[in-house]
Amino acid sequence: MNRVKKMYFKQVALVVAFAVLIIGSIPAKTMAYVVGAEGVATESSRAADMERAQRVLESKLVSEKLNQAGLTNTEIKNRLDKLSDSELHQFAGQLDGLYPGGDGLGIVIALLIIIILVMVILKLADRKIVIK
Repeated sequence: MNRVKKMYFKQVALVVAFAVLIIGSIPAKTMAYVVGAEGVATESSRAADMERAQRVLESKLVSEKLNQAGLTNTEIKNRLDKLSDSELHQFAGQLDGLYPGGDGLGIVIALLIIIILVMVILKLADRKIVIK
């Protein structure tokens, strides 16, 4: 029975290792695709940038912080209206990195995969981790 478990475990370990290899070989942000002209034109328009900025500024966490700093919603809107197109586009581009924990999920997944691979390798080598 122990021999069957070892054989089954080795097969599962090989499948998991192969799946991780395949998933890891897919480039995340370098995949090319065709974009229509309307997608490119609206990306840099003032209205799209203003909408993105207002959406982020209306979130609960950001609005509370701005209220604590002494800014009202009308003051914020007036200051956004005074920005030039290039300044507004730069500001809207920086807002994507504002949300906390945005990249944390990728790090957690990578750590879990590493831990699982270490456990599989230790199991295949008939080693044990003993925590006292």
